[in-house]
Amino acid sequence: MNNLLQFLKKEKMISTISILAIFVSFTLLSFILSFSVLSNTAMNFLQKQVQVRVFFKDSYNQESILKLKADLEKDPRILEVGYTSKEDALRIFKDLSKKDPILQESLTSNILPASLEIKAVDVKDLDDIANDFAGRDFVDSVKYLKDIKDTFKYYSSIITIVSLILFLLFFTVSFGIILSTIRINIFQKKDEIETMKIVGASDEFIQRPFIHQGVVYSMVGSFLSGLLAFIILILMYVSNSLGLRDLRDVYILGNVKVPFLFFTIILVVVINLFGYLLGRFGSKAAIDTYLKI
Repeated sequence: MNNLLQFLKKEKMISTISILAIFVSFTLLSFILSFSVLSNTAMNFLQKQVQVRVFFKDSYNQESILKLKADLEKDPRILEVGYTSKEDALRIFKDLSKKDPILQESLTSNILPASLEIKAVDVKDLDDIANDFAGRDFVDSVKYLKDIKDTFKYYSSIITIVSLILFLLFFTVSFGIILSTIRINIFQKKDEIETMKIVGASDEFIQRPFIHQGVVYSMVGSFLSGLLAFIILILMYVSNSLGLRDLRDVYILGNVKVPFLFFTIILVVVINLFGYLLGRFGSKAAIDTYLKI
């Protein structure tokens, strides 16, 4: 470790450039991950606003509808079921048509049907839920904005794919930085390595400083980038930018919901874990490629 610290002091230019390059790459990576999580959260919120509305015939009484509602709430596919009576439907319609008093006077609750508004845990289940009610003799009609659901699903897939591609790109760039840095240092210490081999130094002894060096570079860069991302996200939360304080929870890995503040900690841990793995395997790859012992 002392030899590593001495090398870092001696080669300040290489150390600074390497750490700075990794810091930039991991900072971009942290923002990509944050954007992906926030986008996934927004998509989950919007998808849950898409619902199936089932309108019932007048012959299907309120008691039967409420019993059906209770049964639906036990369905694991269903997030929420709302009930709108004929009277509630009339009141809502009158509120929406205040500027047309003639239309309001001509309406009665008998004209508007009672309905259930069904929201799914996963938007992909809305098709099946809508089909469950289609054609039933007590159902007057089923309204389902399938185009909106398909649009949400499309953009959610695009965001996921783009985030994954960018993640792999920046991780590859960081890996290349570690590889190049260790390669330069191996060439610079070529004579010293030859001397150690002559005096009988073990392969592990020769390799260890380069591995430590790669890990230190990567960990310092990833730690600084994680710290910067943490500070920015906390400031955004405190200032309620993008409604983050009101949001409270975010969705990671699909439908896994965690508190926003806990997510910031997870992000820092993940970034630093990637930093360690990058330094460890990047330096090992460089040693296997360029260090001939």
